[in-house]
Formats: sequence, structure tokens, C-alpha cells
Amino acid sequence: MDRRDTPRDRTDLLLEAVVTVSRGLDLETVLHHIVETAIELVDARYGALGVLGDDGRIARFLTVGLSDEQIAAIGPYPTGHGVLGELIRHPVPLRLHDLSAHPVSVGFPAHHPPMHTFVGMPLRVHGAPFGNLYLTDKRGGGDFTAEDERVLEALASAASVAMENARLYDVAQLRERWARANDRISRQVLAGSSPDDVLRLIGSQAREVADADLTAVTVPDPDTGRLVLQTASGLGAEDRAGSVLSADGTFAALTFRTGVPMVTDDATKDERAEFALDLPVELGPLAVWPLGEQGKVRGVLAAARARGRPPFSSVVVEALGAFAAQAAVALELAEGRADAERLVLLRDRERIARDLHDLAIQRLYATGLSLQRVARTAPPEVAERLATAVEEVDETIALVRTTIYRLQPGERPGGAHARRIGLRSRVITEVDAAAAPLGFGARLRFEGAVDTLVPPEVAHHVVAVVREALSNVARHASASRAEVRLAAAGDLVLTVTDDGTGLPPGVSRSGLRNLARRAEELGGTFVVEPVSPGADRVGTRLVWRVSLPADGPPPA
Repeated sequence: MDRRDTPRDRTDLLLEAVVTVSRGLDLETVLHHIVETAIELVDARYGALGVLGDDGRIARFLTVGLSDEQIAAIGPYPTGHGVLGELIRHPVPLRLHDLSAHPVSVGFPAHHPPMHTFVGMPLRVHGAPFGNLYLTDKRGGGDFTAEDERVLEALASAASVAMENARLYDVAQLRERWARANDRISRQVLAGSSPDDVLRLIGSQAREVADADLTAVTVPDPDTGRLVLQTASGLGAEDRAGSVLSADGTFAALTFRTGVPMVTDDATKDERAEFALDLPVELGPLAVWPLGEQGKVRGVLAAARARGRPPFSSVVVEALGAFAAQAAVALELAEGRADAERLVLLRDRERIARDLHDLAIQRLYATGLSLQRVARTAPPEVAERLATAVEEVDETIALVRTTIYRLQPGERPGGAHARRIGLRSRVITEVDAAAAPLGFGARLRFEGAVDTLVPPEVAHHVVAVVREALSNVARHASASRAEVRLAAAGDLVLTVTDDGTGLPPGVSRSGLRNLARRAEELGGTFVVEPVSPGADRVGTRLVWRVSLPADGPPPA
């Protein structure tokens, strides 16, 4: 006779189980202990615990008794249909002789092992449904008994306390990590660090505190308004910094436009929007927060976990909101510092212009008059040399006046002080304009300080090359995807890649020769090559490379 058949042994085992479960502080460990203990108490072959989400469906599903290979073969975890959903709709203990015979049974998915006898037990925390415990296939072939049900009820009562303790411990640990992260971020903000450094720190700290697989911060381009990935952490997305996101249809774009946070347990099933980046894993739980309040959103903070992982708790969502607020403050302070520095610069320019006009020009003018007076009485050869000197003084005065004009504050359309639109914005505009003839939006990615490092004369060529390259893709490639990558470091490298059929042999190459000639004029190189030689869709890669001046472009 099994020792569980005697009341005393069953009681001893239950007490042992209660003590074991109560010792745990990590919620994940506690939940697994509960399932393992339940299996042992009622001698079941399989056990599972379904944790309920905010929508009342199963958000997490922990199993015991199935191998990893069996779990992978079965496919996605259940969400609360059939008999499993019966305990959600009616949270009372349920015993069945045959699962498949119940009126609400929906059967098993392919590759699922056969299961017949069943007992289910609801779990509550502070009287509110937390989840359900499911046990199937009692060993020996018999049904689960009323005694089994009573034992599971006792375990559920003890589990309720253990789960609450573990949850409170998790919350305390999270808040401690949150406080440490806040301290690091606040110190860097107050120290006057650059926005890039602060946003990078916020992204990494948010990922750690939220136990996320990916965090990303996107900010708008100042000229086009398109969102650009400023920084990312996790899943190898760090290298995607500088990518320009789709203008619409993504979670980031929707949150930026509305200023309303978005939290979803499974973004792949959320019909509101889609992800902005292609990633090596499928993402599920997602939280997206605007940086700033409605009407003054400065960017977007997003955090995500891989699909199948638990959704973000309310405390994690609260922490992400705080990180987003800190990021908004960092951007606002940086903007204020930039305005203050600009004001100081303008005042210095105005003072210099005033000094040049009141002092330098007046003295030069007086010197020129003196030379003219001397020239009237000087010998012819000396008078000629003095006249030349007077002309040089006049030219110097004109040059100083031009300098004064350029130093004057205020922008003059088309003038010497007119604001020059950055190369980044001009390229974004070209890529956007190409979407109609392409039939899709090309992906765009920047690397390096493109606006700072590229001289105006090179930028003009870059814009023309982007326009011609995308025009070739639209006319000849029959492509479904295209990507533009512009990187500025020692060299400026423009790469345009598509997945099309390649350039047909009979097509005129005049456009490509123009691109090659532009590169040669700047001492650079131009290469066109197939991406996947021998494939049905070979694709084409265009690489246009020129050297950048070591000391950067002249000031605008």
C-alpha cells in the first residue's frame, strides 16, 4: 500500500510540503514548488499552474511532467479555453473521470500526450483569483478522490501565503533596484552629461530593473519629425542605433503621436500597431512610454520581453514610467543648456561685432585718411605705393564689415547666416519621397555624426546618390525590401541594398556611371555587386565611399 493512502502519512507529507513552499522567496521558484508538491501529494503524472493576467486569461503556464521536447512539439501554451477555462469562469475545485468527456472540452493539440483523469484547484491571493492548479492522470489508473481534493485545498491555502510573500519580496527587490538606478541617472543628469549618455544609461537601467530583453529610446529628427532610434539595449539591437523608424504603424510612432502609454501582454496579437525593428526573437510583453506629457512629447521609451515570458507587473510599468519621466527631464535640461550656450554665443558675437565696428573699422578708416593726405605731397613713386596701401586698407575695412554682418544675430533666408538643413534630414526626405515609386518604405540607418562630419559639398553628392540609387531600385530591381545605410567616420560610406532580381543586362548604365563619376570627383570609390550570387533573387548592393577631411567641415 502506498504511504499516501494512510491519513497520517498524507498529513506528514502535506506539512513537509507547506514548509518547503513557505521557505521560498523567489516567486518563480515558489510556483514550481507548488506544482511539484501537488503532483507528489495526489500521485499525479502531470501538473501545471496557470497564472491569470489582468484580462482574466492565462498569462503564464508552468508545467511539470513534460520534457522540453514534448513542450516544443505541442506548441503555444493554452490561454484558457476548454476545461482549463472552466476553472477561470467558475473558480471552484473540479474533478473529472475523463477530460475529453466534459461538455466544454476542446480536445488536445497535436503531439500532446494522452490525459484522462483530472483535478483542478483555484488559487487565490487576498481572496482574488491568482491562477489555477491542474493535475492529470493519477498513477495506477484510478480517479482522483475527495481526499485528494481536500489535500489540494490545504496546499492552496498555504500556497496563497507563500505566493503573497514571494510577490512582496519581488516587489521590494524591484523597488531597491529602481532606487539605485534612479540615483545613477539623477547623478548623471545633474552632472550635465550629454543627452546621448543619459539616454543610454536610462535604457540600460530600465532593461535591468524591468527584467526586459530589450529597451529602446527613440527621439524625433529636428527637421523631419521622423523617429530615430537613439539608443537600444539587448538582443543585439545596440548596432541598430541611428535607424529611422517607419512614419506610422508602429508602437513607438503611435505613442509619440498620441502621448498615451501603451502596455500589452502580447504585442504580436495587438492590432493597434507593430514592432519597428526586425529582431532575432519574437517579442510578447511590451510597454511603451512617451517622454513628456501630451502636447510636448520629446521621444519614446519602449521595453519588451521575449514572447512566452511573463507580462510586466504593475510595479514594473510604474518604474518604466518613472524612467520615461527622467529621460524627458534629461532632454529638457539638455535643450535648456543648449539654449543658454546659444544665447552666450550670440551675445559674444554681438559684442565682437560692436567692438570691430566701433574700434577696428574707425582706426583703419583714420589710417587710410592719413595715408591719403601724405600721398598728396609725396614724390610720385611714393604716392603710388601709398595709394596701393590705401586700397588694401579699404579692402580690409570691407572684409571686417562682412565679418560683422555674419556675426549679427538672427537668421536671414538665403544669407550668410541662414540655417543649413542637415544631411540626415535631407536623406530622410529623399527616402520618404522614394516610398511611392518603390511601393514600400525603404529602411534607413545612420551611423556617426553625419551632420557634423560631412562637408556641404559632399552632402550635395550624397543626396543625389541616394536619389539615383533608389530610383534604380524602383525602375529595375522588382524588389520588396531596400535599405539605406549612411556611416560617417574616417570615410563616408553610403550603402544601398535591395532584395530584387538585380540589374538586367540590357539596362542603360548611364545612371551608375554618374554615381561613379561623383565618387571619382571626390577621390572616392563606387562599387555595385550582387548580394546573393546564384540565387533566384540575387539582390544588389551599391557602396559609394569617399574620404572625409580629418579636421571636419568648415563652419556653416
